[in-house]
Amino acid sequence: PASWLMNKPYVLLTLTPLFWAGNAVVGRAIAGHFPPITLSILRWSAAFLIVLPFAWPHLVRDWPTIRARLGIMFALSVTGISIFNALHYWALEYTEALNALLMQSSGPLFVAIWSLVLLGVRLTWAQAAGIVVSLCGVLVILLRGDLEALSRITLNKGDIIYLVALAVFGFYSALSVKRPAMHNLSFLAFTFGLGALCLIPAFLLEL
Repeated sequence: PASWLMNKPYVLLTLTPLFWAGNAVVGRAIAGHFPPITLSILRWSAAFLIVLPFAWPHLVRDWPTIRARLGIMFALSVTGISIFNALHYWALEYTEALNALLMQSSGPLFVAIWSLVLLGVRLTWAQAAGIVVSLCGVLVILLRGDLEALSRITLNKGDIIYLVALAVFGFYSALSVKRPAMHNLSFLAFTFGLGALCLIPAFLLEL
């Protein structure tokens, strides 16, 4: 079953937002009980410890590659693991999980902007149409089909924080195509571990 799943990219891409949605719901449910940095460092430390036994042989083999490209690995760890998730949990202290998940539909727009800035990659017409359709769908849900509701829309603190988080994640997503060639478990373990380490100063301030 695992082998079958690994060869079904559209199934994997469907499961990804499902798990991400669960993360937002749980993050909102425990908001106020755990500070955002504490929650983030606990999450990534636990993920690192779970992945490490499986990733260790690959990490040993890939270490020369990681060391040679340490700069980009650091940037990916800080943006995709440390900053994005800390902002994600901070935003959920002020906004509803549904709001955060709906705003995620703007994620491809941020990825497209960063891809143009960092890589010079322009959207195809089909990709641009997909983003527009996605954003229109979210607007219909948010406005409940009432265009007059546009004049009454206000952004709270959590919504703004979450948009910043999506901009950071868009940077991470665009930059991730430049990651060095290595085993996926090596990449996950290294970024999880380094991302958790980079949260320690903020964690101590939060305490």
